[in-house]
Amino acid sequence: MERANTAYVLDPETTIFKPVGLPVSTGIRPVYELIGCRLLEVVRFDERHTLLVDEEGLKEGLTAFTIFEGFPQPIAGKIVLVGGDGSSPYTSPLVSLEDAGKHFKCCRPVLDPVFAKTDEISPGGIIIAGALAGLQSRIERRAPTLVEGEA
Repeated sequence: MERANTAYVLDPETTIFKPVGLPVSTGIRPVYELIGCRLLEVVRFDERHTLLVDEEGLKEGLTAFTIFEGFPQPIAGKIVLVGGDGSSPYTSPLVSLEDAGKHFKCCRPVLDPVFAKTDEISPGGIIIAGALAGLQSRIERRAPTLVEGEA
């Protein structure tokens, strides 16, 4: 039976944060497949852990992303947390899934309808009270949903 390390994977689309077993003998290759990317970026989580993310994840048509506490920009795509400094071979995380999850916020853009409160005049004509006057955007932020024991 092949030995496996555990990695924690966060999917911002579903907000699910769970452990996944990755075979030790295949090195970093399974992480590329898990994230679905061509180029990995290494981000320090803390002195004993590393995040592996899609270097090219921030692109047009983004439907979800993650805010990592203390990191200056959003992270798009799946995030893989491993033990070690990001060099191969990586190890299983020493931090619990719950403690690691506290450092992330899963975000997604949301459109809310805005209704006219009174009859309004707009460039397109009169908008009757109660009618849709437009859409307002906001960013919804949620803690990851922890799923234990799937490694």
